[in-house]
Amino acid sequence: MQPTKLIGRTAPIALVALALVAVAGATPTVRSWTIALATNREGDTEIYTVNADGTGARRLTHSPKYDAPGPLSPDGRRMLFYSQRSPKGDVWVMNADGSAQRNLTRSAAHDGGGSWSPDGKKILFDTDRDGNAELYVMNADGSGQRNLMPSPSSQEYASGWSPDGRTILFATDRDGNWELYSADADGGNPRNLTRNPAKDGTFGLWSPDGRKIAFASARDTHDQDNSELYVMNADGTGITRLTHARGVEFPLSWSPDGRKLAFGRYPLEPRWAFFVMNADGNGLHKVNWSLPTH
Repeated sequence: MQPTKLIGRTAPIALVALALVAVAGATPTVRSWTIALATNREGDTEIYTVNADGTGARRLTHSPKYDAPGPLSPDGRRMLFYSQRSPKGDVWVMNADGSAQRNLTRSAAHDGGGSWSPDGKKILFDTDRDGNAELYVMNADGSGQRNLMPSPSSQEYASGWSPDGRTILFATDRDGNWELYSADADGGNPRNLTRNPAKDGTFGLWSPDGRKIAFASARDTHDQDNSELYVMNADGTGITRLTHARGVEFPLSWSPDGRKLAFGRYPLEPRWAFFVMNADGNGLHKVNWSLPTH
């Protein structure tokens, strides 16, 4: 895959992962672990889903414009995605099978990010419609868009809601370098979690139980072209390095049981592959996948 954007933000390769669980109201037993990714293997950059073991690939979009995947809704029925079918890009939604694609943000500005609240009623996203990237929230149908945390002097990018819905995670340069912050779900009480002069990535990922956050950082390599994966407690303590390999790495998904992590690396051969490892960094293996048959 070529260097591209992950829900509207630059990323080394376009991979986003999804953990599919039982539908709302049912017993929360795991159904499957599915990776959503964007690749130009068939020409245009399109969205595919594939099982975490590399089987069952399925193409979801068919657009001449750039598309990149986002997370599934909590009930597993819809997927957020970013598309440049509009001039500067918007946050879109579709059914999990790729049908009923619809633009949610419909703004002349750049709108990206996209994360569901745990009840599926709200979506957190980022937009530069006020001049710089800021965090916004909207209803799941795209209505009620409002600035959650006005920040005219910094850039803020949405990472996601905590599983309990009380906290949001976001990346910001408000301290002069990129850090991961958390805040209350209403935008109040922002707090720096990573506190390091290195770039602590724009890719933060909550564990399924909300106790851990996986993220990428160059804090030990001091090289932006060699970021590694780390994990920390939800309050920023207990930061632990998981990977030691050359390249730009970023987390994709926790397995539904929280025992494994999927992540991407660039450069990589083949360029569309991804990795899966245990949550402690052991048991690393590369996952390849084949295009769906037509």
